[in-house]
Amino acid sequence: MSIQQTEALAAAIHELGYDSVDAFALEKAKEALRIEMGIYQQEVTEFENKYEMNFQSFLEKFDSIIKFGLFEKEDDGMEWRACLKAIELVESKLKTLED
Repeated sequence: MSIQQTEALAAAIHELGYDSVDAFALEKAKEALRIEMGIYQQEVTEFENKYEMNFQSFLEKFDSIIKFGLFEKEDDGMEWRACLKAIELVESKLKTLED
């Protein structure tokens, strides 16, 4: 990035109400993480609605769920677990950025 670009960037960020490029980057990173978490949470909600239970109950009742086939349940279970893990990771990143 050229000096002119750096100066223009700093000026634009200041005009947006941020004290520094770092403050702007921090806020935008937190915003992006919140959006990412929302996407994962939406997927979790869809699974909860589909199976009418939370993930722990899904695991406990897996074999007795007959409304859906085995492969569908296995695929959903893996994706559901991955979404929950992703939410944990994003929450951890957010906590670090907010401390």
